[in-house]
Amino acid sequence: MFGLVKKLFGGQHEEKTCEVSDTILGKLKLSEEGWWEASVTLGAKSVGFKIGGKKEPDANLIAHAKDIVKTFAEFEKMVAEFLVQEAKRLKPFAHEIQQLAIEDVMLLWPKRPNDGMIYFSGVDKFRVWRCDYVDRKPRGLGFDD
Repeated sequence: MFGLVKKLFGGQHEEKTCEVSDTILGKLKLSEEGWWEASVTLGAKSVGFKIGGKKEPDANLIAHAKDIVKTFAEFEKMVAEFLVQEAKRLKPFAHEIQQLAIEDVMLLWPKRPNDGMIYFSGVDKFRVWRCDYVDRKPRGLGFDD
């Protein structure tokens, strides 16, 4: 009730939250691009998460990101097996694909909470490797350069 009164008489702007905390993902900060960013240290690795949501990160996307963190060893194994198969398919890039590491998991679409994209770090700083992540499975490795 007080919020409505404040909005009516105390000014028309709405305060925008720029940071939220989560017990598993840590601090999520609103990026200039409009998604929420977190970086999670898993063993010796740091993995970035980009989460969709308007005023706050979408709850279903947060739950998906938490699932990945909680089962990261299995997630990483699944992605590694995918990369082995993709190296066979993309033979000219096999050596490079074998050196890819998960850098960011993007879960941006609240209406598709089990889909996203995975970005990889690699040896070629000018080549951005990524794959679709559909129904919680990696698909279609490719790159932009």
